[in-house]
Amino acid sequence: MGTWLNVAFIQCADTARVERELSRLLVEEGRRLTTPKPRTPERYDRMQYGLGDEVRRWGLAGFQGAPGWTVLRTAPFELLMQGTPPLLARLSSRLGVPAFQYNIYDSTPEFLMEVDADGRVELSGFVGQEITRYWNSEPPMERLDTQFRIIDPSAVAAWAESAMAEARVTGWIYRPPAAPPRTDFDKLLESQRADLVRWLGQLGTRIAPESQEWRVHPAHIVRRLAQAGSSFLPAEECVEPAIKTVFGGPNARHCDNLFLVETLVPHAPMPVDGFVLYAEASSMEE
Repeated sequence: MGTWLNVAFIQCADTARVERELSRLLVEEGRRLTTPKPRTPERYDRMQYGLGDEVRRWGLAGFQGAPGWTVLRTAPFELLMQGTPPLLARLSSRLGVPAFQYNIYDSTPEFLMEVDADGRVELSGFVGQEITRYWNSEPPMERLDTQFRIIDPSAVAAWAESAMAEARVTGWIYRPPAAPPRTDFDKLLESQRADLVRWLGQLGTRIAPESQEWRVHPAHIVRRLAQAGSSFLPAEECVEPAIKTVFGGPNARHCDNLFLVETLVPHAPMPVDGFVLYAEASSMEE
């Protein structure tokens, strides 16, 4: 089993305001806010793996991330991405700020949903084996790599570089074949590899000659996601920890999916200062 992550961030430091608007949206969805008792989750719990309205009880939590950002966690995992328009888009337009959700599936496929202050949605990447999910058709080739098109990470990246100077993430450069590239796809791969090598050189990053390993501050990864997408950036070892570290800030450890499994699904106490909301559709069975 590889790494899975589903986490959202909204560019608003006022968590109380985020909670108020999110509460209103849940009620408008026909849900009833409730305070459930602790429970023992089922082996395959619908609150963890279900989709939207098929799940009776939703759980949502928010807490401070990096300066200017609130972290949002939900059960089910992709709750904020569902609906027409998505719940995340409606929340952003209410607050007048951008937001995004980043997902990684079994260590490799990545998906990014961004929304701007007006609720406009941008997508990149794909969902595991369900490549058309959220796209409703084959995604455009130029959107297969995750890339920030709405979010400007420059300020939060600068903060992270200063506040967490020792933080590092790891990647590798693959060794090119001895023969020159033949197909257009081969040429694309070699071009992407060369671009990554150039970028690492501009940063002054050393590439280990034997392992081809390199290490950089996570702020550089987040900046690159706004420039050239995530081609040749390992999702599990590089992009996923970079996003948690930079946008999660002092609460990066709570951006892991264990938060959902250990807190939201069993209705356990919050392990961090913030808010938690549970919203039920009373007409459905548990």
